[in-house]
Amino acid sequence: MSDEVVVRSDVEGKQEPSAENLPSTALIEFEAGLAVLFGDHVPVGVDLIPFSFMDPATRSAVSTAAGTAVGFGNIAAQGVNAAMQAQGLVRLAPQTLQALKTAAPIVKDGWNLGTLASGGKFAAQVRWLPATAATTASVVAAMGPAITLMVIQVQLNQIANVAKHNLELTSKVLQVVRQEQWSAVTGYHNTLMRELDHARQIGEVTDAVFTEVRGYQGELSTQWDVFEKAARQHVAELRSKVGHKERQQYLTDNGQAIIADVQALLLAQTSWFVYQALRAGHLLKSARSDPQDAQLLKNLVANTQALHEKTLDETDWLLDQLAREFAVIDELPGKRTFKIGGTARAAKDATRMVRQLQQALAAIRGQEAPSEPLPLVLPAITVFEDNIPDELTRILPLRLEDGERVLALADATCDRWNVPGLGAGWVAITDRRVLVTKQDSLRRVGAIDIELDVDDIRYVRRPDRGDKAPTVDVITKDSDLTLKFSSWAKNGEAREAANQMAELVASFMRLPEAEVPTVRALNPGDSRTETAPTTLAGAQS
Repeated sequence: MSDEVVVRSDVEGKQEPSAENLPSTALIEFEAGLAVLFGDHVPVGVDLIPFSFMDPATRSAVSTAAGTAVGFGNIAAQGVNAAMQAQGLVRLAPQTLQALKTAAPIVKDGWNLGTLASGGKFAAQVRWLPATAATTASVVAAMGPAITLMVIQVQLNQIANVAKHNLELTSKVLQVVRQEQWSAVTGYHNTLMRELDHARQIGEVTDAVFTEVRGYQGELSTQWDVFEKAARQHVAELRSKVGHKERQQYLTDNGQAIIADVQALLLAQTSWFVYQALRAGHLLKSARSDPQDAQLLKNLVANTQALHEKTLDETDWLLDQLAREFAVIDELPGKRTFKIGGTARAAKDATRMVRQLQQALAAIRGQEAPSEPLPLVLPAITVFEDNIPDELTRILPLRLEDGERVLALADATCDRWNVPGLGAGWVAITDRRVLVTKQDSLRRVGAIDIELDVDDIRYVRRPDRGDKAPTVDVITKDSDLTLKFSSWAKNGEAREAANQMAELVASFMRLPEAEVPTVRALNPGDSRTETAPTTLAGAQS
């Protein structure tokens, strides 16, 4: 038998492989992105996820069904190698599937063929039985209620692998504050991870295993709530500080607490998820014979997945905000060190620590690690008398949202401040927002003073001011704003660039249909009779 990784394709009318050409391993996809690995060994290069809660009887039934689906028929009856069995799960991640050299499968002898590049999960020929194939049904049926738990096996495996690293990271860099709360979080977390290991070794969540963690849910929910509120409060406090010294002082006093609180939040969230998985595993035995418990198991797993993904999205956002705040501080003038873990650390080191937590979160979710904000790509439209200031190109990227593109930059101010010497401003037009800031605000505290969503722009007026510098009136859903260019933009290329930027802003004008006013037209001579509503535009035509 060959060592190739093979997943059988359900293609009707094709000749089945002969016995001597049968592969020793097969992947049978039972849900989009998740497959059971069947065979007598685990091929090199396969990142196998072990079955956490599959007892010997269920595993035997799955192995028999998989052997039939692959083409071995009844394994026991045919005397095929007794080692042929369901080995575990394989996650067919998008990057793995994209590594296939063949963009579309080539069908040969009833099998879909593809070849993975050496950097992919499999460095071999690949064939697969998709989740939509009819013969997959026998494997799914053999799993019974256990299939419900299969969908969270990937997350459980990632959590188990990442948890130890997270705890080591925290203990090395922090003299932990809130010692009592931290001890409670790590205590529950260590107990849950220990019992998860026991359940994985046994193959099921026995009464003895679940007894050790029964009743944890209330305390785990409380821990989650406490540290989520703490992390949100840190972000709110940072945003409320308008002076550089105030922001720096807050980070100096609370930098250690910020990282400890976010780390505790991650541990509380993963502990809650592991508890739900153990509870679901404990239900598995009764779910095989009790339809009500089977439905409870299904609902529990679905709700756990939904809530976990939602809250991890929020936690990722909080971490990103903290990392950006530390990075902005690193770009500002003055002292840029903070006492974290008994050591004075540079703002860039604090940023790196928060990014490490983000990487751990990404690993738990099976996602790519977040990338650092990219350097500013200068847009085609720029309106400056001289060179674009360096601090603008360094700090602005840290204030952009993920994927947000800058379309125009200008040395300009607005009508909301006209303080001599302090009114100079910068304007950035992106594909999502109009950003306006005093130059002093960005230089001192890295702040953007005014943000307008381009979807809220209703009308843009570009008055003809003769030989004076251009202005742009922006009327939005809730407010008005006038952008003003300096006298050096009255003529030549600067004026042309200013007009191009005004046209760009005008291109975002839109009036949603829901905001178009309507009137009821009356029949001539009869003020009591109403007709169907007519738009104002229609009434004036």
